[in-house]
Amino acid sequence: MSEHDIQKILQSLQIPSEYARYESTDDISRLNTWKASTVQLLRDLSRSINEKELSVTEQADVIAAVASFSDTEPWTSPESRALATEILSNFSEPNLSLMLQLLEQNVNPPFRSSLHPLLNPSTGRKLSRPAGGPMGSQDFYETQTWKNYPAAANLVFWCLRHIQSQDYGRLWYLVIPPIMTFLDDYQVPYKLKGVKMVEELLQHVPREILKRTGVDGLILTSLNNCLAQLDDVKSPQLIQATVPVSLSLSLITTTPGSPAQFDQLCTLLGERIIGTIWLYSYDKLGVVQASVDTLPPLLSALGLGSSRYLKALIPQLLHPLIPIPFALSPFELQISSLRALTVVIHECSYRMPQWKGTIIDGISRCWINLTDTQSTDDSCSSARREELKKQLRSTCETLVKVCPTIIEEFRRLLVTEHEMFHDLVAGIA
Repeated sequence: MSEHDIQKILQSLQIPSEYARYESTDDISRLNTWKASTVQLLRDLSRSINEKELSVTEQADVIAAVASFSDTEPWTSPESRALATEILSNFSEPNLSLMLQLLEQNVNPPFRSSLHPLLNPSTGRKLSRPAGGPMGSQDFYETQTWKNYPAAANLVFWCLRHIQSQDYGRLWYLVIPPIMTFLDDYQVPYKLKGVKMVEELLQHVPREILKRTGVDGLILTSLNNCLAQLDDVKSPQLIQATVPVSLSLSLITTTPGSPAQFDQLCTLLGERIIGTIWLYSYDKLGVVQASVDTLPPLLSALGLGSSRYLKALIPQLLHPLIPIPFALSPFELQISSLRALTVVIHECSYRMPQWKGTIIDGISRCWINLTDTQSTDDSCSSARREELKKQLRSTCETLVKVCPTIIEEFRRLLVTEHEMFHDLVAGIA
């Protein structure tokens, strides 16, 4: 097959821009017809690249076209994804010249009309002040031609997974702009992709590059901004993705036990989760659930430093355990809250004598409600109910380990209501 034929196939494999607004487009039939044709196109491409030695430019063009089909997307099918994986296996260890060609000529062109106002496009370093002055950010959002390329993120992800760590210094100015463009977009779905790009980046990039270019602080600020996006249907997903990535970034770029690390972790917990998510979205179950799910690793990283937030943490984590009249129990949130509470008890053990009564009260109320509604409440499966019971018992066991005097309170529970509390504290008191 000739070079012209390969280019023709690659042209046919370009993702229609209508997929960028797939949920609202009226031309589903045409898109489905194109989608069905891609399987044969990928087969033809696979045969042709095995018959011909490709130049660096051709290799980059093939990767750019085929990487669009490597993940689950509206335009892919199981068969097209399998074919894409097979084709891309030929480029599993791209050298520096190939990555340079791919990033310069295939990845970055759609983003050049929307230069990030705080990035130097020639070096990938953080700028001390926004390019274009106060209106630079407005220009950044006005011209977004990259959104006409639905598979732009797929190609960025492929590059992040395949750049060798030692090549980041040479490629940095080409790698970071697309990531920051996604991360700082005003729409939550694009922000979510940006967060996942940062997650992938942190697995490979040398710490020194993040520090030297000042991009560590730029990314951290953008991640913090993500945690203020609370009204989108994908806000819970964004929170669940952002908190672990923000934690990883802080742990990677700061010295363990340093004031800088402590300050960053306190900002994440105190200002973002407690001071933003819990304060402004206390009535949004999905958002609160997502934030609580992310707490255990953050609390463990803060260690004893978590004690400065006990007045916010313990009431919030106990609140879902308290039965609300005429409302279903949020079992998933209860389980997540107990897991986080167990970490709080362990890390802040010296403060538990002051909080043991409050904690026992919440656990007891939850246990009583769980027992009383066992035969009438169909809101969760028996497996989830048993998991909640197990977590309640586990929390009690942790509390006893750090505060042995609480055994007396457990014994009083047994004396008062032996049948009710036997399964909760049997073997503990």
